[in-house]
This record gives sequence, C-alpha cells and structure tokens, in this order.
Amino acid sequence: MVLLLAALAAVGAYAQSWSSAYDTGLKAARAGKWAEARAGFQQAAAHRPEDMSAATVLPGPPTEQRRWRNGAPYSPNFLAAYAEYRLALENKDPSQQTQALNTAAAEFETLLAKGEYSPEAFYYLNTIYTRSGDTAKRQALEQKFNQVGSKADWKVDTEVVAPEDLAAMSPNGATNPAQARQGSSGTPATLLAGDPRITSTGSTSGFNLGAGPAAAVALVPSKYALLVGTSEAKLAQGNLSYATDDVQRVREALISSAGYPEQNIDIVLNGTAGQVMAAAKALADRMPTEGTLLIYFVGPGVDIDGKDYLAGVDSQLDTDTASMVSKADLYRIFMSKGTRIFAFFQTNRPIVNGNYFGKEVPLVGSIAQMQATTPGQDSLAYFRNGKNVGVFTNAFVNVITELRSNRIPITEFGWQVFYKVMRGDTGDTGGGSHQVPTLPYLTNMAADARF
Repeated sequence: MVLLLAALAAVGAYAQSWSSAYDTGLKAARAGKWAEARAGFQQAAAHRPEDMSAATVLPGPPTEQRRWRNGAPYSPNFLAAYAEYRLALENKDPSQQTQALNTAAAEFETLLAKGEYSPEAFYYLNTIYTRSGDTAKRQALEQKFNQVGSKADWKVDTEVVAPEDLAAMSPNGATNPAQARQGSSGTPATLLAGDPRITSTGSTSGFNLGAGPAAAVALVPSKYALLVGTSEAKLAQGNLSYATDDVQRVREALISSAGYPEQNIDIVLNGTAGQVMAAAKALADRMPTEGTLLIYFVGPGVDIDGKDYLAGVDSQLDTDTASMVSKADLYRIFMSKGTRIFAFFQTNRPIVNGNYFGKEVPLVGSIAQMQATTPGQDSLAYFRNGKNVGVFTNAFVNVITELRSNRIPITEFGWQVFYKVMRGDTGDTGGGSHQVPTLPYLTNMAADARF
C-alpha cells in the first residue's frame, strides 16, 4: 500500500510539473508576453515531450477519473511555435523577424512530419510561406493538405490563438475550421516565357489553404491584376535581377491579403513585348466593364521623347521601342472597358537628356501611378530569406499584408508604402533611406479610390 501511494505521488508530481509550466505559458500568452509564453510551453514539453490530440486523463482512482482542462488537447510544441510566430510579427528588425519566422516554420513542419495534421499548423505554415513569398513551399504545402484531406483533424489547444486567425481558417466565419469547410476552385494563372515556378490550383479539400490568411478577406470578382517581371533584358543598364521573384511576392500578397481571386491574376516572367501585350489583351477580354486592374511592373523602363516604355526580355537597346511595351498602349487596352487602373513601377530612373521613366502622365482614363523611386534614382534591394527583394516591393507587400483589406484607399496606401521605404521597416519615425518613392499620381481618380 505504501509503494502504491508513493507511485501515485510521483505520478502526481510529474503531472504537476508539465501542467504548471503549461499554465504559465497560457497565462503569459493571454497577457501578450510571447517570449515568456514560449519559455513556458517549451518547459512543459521538456517534462512531457509529445503533443496530444486527445484529452489527458489525470492520475487518480478509476472511480474518480478527471480530465485535464476539461478535455483540452495538450499542445506545448504547437503553442511554442505559435508564440515564436507572434514574436516574429512584433519584431521590427527585418533580419530578426525573418529568423523568427524560419524558426516557427521549422517547428510547424516538424509537427506535420510527425503526422499531427492540424488545420492550424497548415494555416500558420502557409501564412509564413506567403509572407516570405516562397511560392514553391506554399504550393507543396497545399498539395500536402489536399492529399491529407479529411485526415487533417488533429486537435490543438487554441485557447490563446488569435480569434481573427481562427475566423480566417473558417470561410463560414465559424471558429472551428474542421466544422466549416467549403470547397474552392481555381484556374491556372497565365504564365509566359516557360517559367515552371508558378501554377495556380484550387484547393479541393475544403479548407481554403491556397488563399492562406485571406480566407477572412472577401474576394472581389471584379478585381484583376497583371504582374510583369523582366530580369533578363539585354539593356546596358536597368536590369533588376530580382524582378521575377518580386512579382511572385506581390502575387502572393494580393491573393492572401487583398481580395484578388487567384484566377484573376496573370503573371508574365521574362516575356517579350508581344507576350506582355498578348497577356494584357487576354486579361482585358475576361474583365467586366468598369472593373479594377492592378498593374505591377519590375524591370527596365525608359522614356523616349516623353513617352514611357517597358523593356521586353529581347530589348537590347534603350532606343529599341519595337521590342518594348508602350505604357500608353498598355493602358488603352483596359481603358476601352472603363477599367480603373492602379499601376506600380519598380524601375531604375536615370535622367537622360531631360527624360526619365514615368515622365509621361496620362491625361485620360481613371489611372493611379506610383513609382518606386524619384527621377534620377535607382531601385535598391534588401537581402531577405536568402534572396534579394526590391525595397519598394518589400514595403508594398508588407503594407498589403498589414492592411488585409479588399478596399485599399490609394493615397493612404501610398503614404504607408512611402514611410515603409523611408524607414526600412526599422522604426516608426523619421527615416534615412537612399531610395525615395513617389506618392500616387492620380488622373481622373479620387484620393480615396480603392483597389
């Protein structure tokens, strides 16, 4: 009898050690102290290493069986990863934020590798991949989710998970994504120049993983986008090596956080002028009258005699307009349908004989234009997550992700991007960037027009 009591006491002490640490983590998380919360959950995992989807039965007589926290799952590893994710979002230092996101991603990946297929782990991994613009990993994750299907039913403790995230996982607005799954479908996005890195497939498993956090941002069927990245033009100057990666990051942000249907976004990577115009005409044919179009161009641009041109991949001379896209001609394709155009250009803007890209200002149509730099400046880049990313694109994507809205007011957006670029994502006041973006120039469009 004495041995039995001693054994029960030892088991009770063991249970108290992990449960006390877990409760410490929960308390800190409720207070928004995510570093303390992570330490608490990690301590709980040190005492009791494996997460459990089922309820935990506490030690005691069989006739007085008790369930820990009313049958809640035991999720110290999941919540430690979640706490690291929240720490990353709060971190103002870009390199530290990237490191924290990578740490959280690795821990969520470990849970999935163990077969702990919770919708929440899929969701946060997808969110991280979307923020980092890692299309390949996002698509692999979506494929994995579709393969798992109904087996994605591992339960995690969501007591301290952000309610808006739980709602985002549930297209119906319910907080339990497993109880609110709906099917979705998608159409492949246009991809020219044979680049295999972009495909667009709809999720058929119900939970809208492909849209990531944008499940909470209602899609707007009348919103379209044409994204063009040219990094291999043969001009003597002006190429941006990160152009194709940048437009893919923009694509991910529009899908995840701005209400753009995936099938409404066409992307051209290293295309010729003819391919860009063909993509534009095909997109215009699909658009409704008076729709909204976002154009995002990264690559070489030139101005010849006051007219702006976008270089194609086969452009070899700054004066070879036959291999370039006339900006005015590109606009006209959509203006004929009454389209509201919001155009963003990340190019180098040297001043040559008094001319510079962006000097041409449209006089007709409803158009907003924003340039990544002022005249005479070059577009700069950061090194993020193992790749270069344009300073302007980085700010553009971060503001889209933070706003998470399908009705973004253009002037407010322009100011937020301006401050992001100037501050380098390192603070809230002042700034000393060597790159200064322009604010949106509006033609027949209100300052609060939304895209």
